[in-house]
Amino acid sequence: MRRSPLLFLLGCLFLISFCSPHSKEREKRRFLKKPPTKHFVFPGKNWRQLPAEALCKNPQALRQFTKAIDGSGVIIKNGYLIKTWGHPAGRRHWASATKPVLSTLMLFAAQEGKIEVHGKIDPFMPGLLGKDKKITFYHLANMTSGYARHEWPGEAFAYNDYAIKLYHDTLLDKVFTTTDDPNQIILKENRLGLLQFQDGDVFEQIEEHGWSVHTSPRDFARIGWLWLNKGRWKDKQLLDRQLFDRYLKNQVPKSLPRSRYPARDYLAIGSYGAQSGNQTPYGPGNYGMNWWFNTGKRIWPSLPEDTFQANGHWNKETVTVIPSMNMVVAGFGDFGPFEPGPGPADDLMGLLVDACGQHH
Repeated sequence: MRRSPLLFLLGCLFLISFCSPHSKEREKRRFLKKPPTKHFVFPGKNWRQLPAEALCKNPQALRQFTKAIDGSGVIIKNGYLIKTWGHPAGRRHWASATKPVLSTLMLFAAQEGKIEVHGKIDPFMPGLLGKDKKITFYHLANMTSGYARHEWPGEAFAYNDYAIKLYHDTLLDKVFTTTDDPNQIILKENRLGLLQFQDGDVFEQIEEHGWSVHTSPRDFARIGWLWLNKGRWKDKQLLDRQLFDRYLKNQVPKSLPRSRYPARDYLAIGSYGAQSGNQTPYGPGNYGMNWWFNTGKRIWPSLPEDTFQANGHWNKETVTVIPSMNMVVAGFGDFGPFEPGPGPADDLMGLLVDACGQHH
C-alpha cells in the first residue's frame, strides 16, 4: 500500500515536536501544575529531586523553617528530595535520635526468630538480679524497664540512658553475633543494606557510650522513609508491616507514673548519654519504641496527629516523620526547646504544614 505523503509529513512534525527541548519544558510546567501527589518513589544511589513548588503550595514557608533552624538537613516529600539546607551530605553524631534505630534492629531480630519482642533479656544478660530478671525487650524500647531504678519492670516510666545502654549491649553484643562493627549487622541486604546509603556507614563508636548513628541527614532520611512506608522499600517488605501496625504508636499509658527512685547500675554498663536515669517529665502518653508520638497531649499541636519523631539532645538532632503529609524531615540545628504544646518549637514545626499540607 502506498503511504500518503501528507500523513508521513505530519508524523515527522509530531516526532520533532515531542522530542524538542521546548516539549520537555512544557512537560515540566505541566508536572509543576499538577504534581503526582499520591505517587511515591524510593531513592536509588541518590534521591530523586523536585523543586519544592512542585509538591508544596507555599515553599516560602520552608525557607522560613530552614533559616530558623540553621544547621543542616533535608526535606523529603512523596519520596522526592524537595529541600536541603546547610551540608546535607555531612556525617555527624545523632545522639538519642539513634534510639529508634536500636528498636528497628530489635524488630529485625524478632522477625528473624532471634528474640521475641516481649521476651525477657535475662537469657542474654545472666548478670541481672532480682526484679530485673523480668525485664523484656519491650520494656527497654519503651523506657519502662526499671533498670538502675527502684521500680519493677513496667511499673514506671523513666527516660533512662542506663537502660538504653543495657538495650544497646544486649542487642549488639549478645543477640547479634557480629560485635566488632554493627554496620555489618545493619547493612546486610535483608536489613537496611537495601536502602543504599550514599554517605558511608551508619554506625560509629562514640567514646564510652557505645555505637551510635553517625550519618548524614540525607541518609538518615532513608531510614525515616522506610518507617513512613511501614517497613516497605521499593517492592520488598523488609520488616513485616504488622510490626509497624502494632508497635509504631504510643506504648506508654498516659496514666503510668514516672519513676521516683534511682538505684544502682550494678552491671557497671554505664550510660548511653546523660548521667541521669530520669531526664524529663514527658513520656507517658507520647512514647513508644523509642519514638515520640503526637498523640494524647499533643507535642506539636500544629502538626498532624500521626506525626512521630526521633529526637536527640532535646531538639538538636531530629528525624520527623509525617505519614499523612508523605513527609520526612531529617536535620540538626536549633528546633527550639523540647516543650510539648503551643510554643516556639510548635510554631516552627507548623511551618511544614503551612508549606506543604493541611492540618489533620
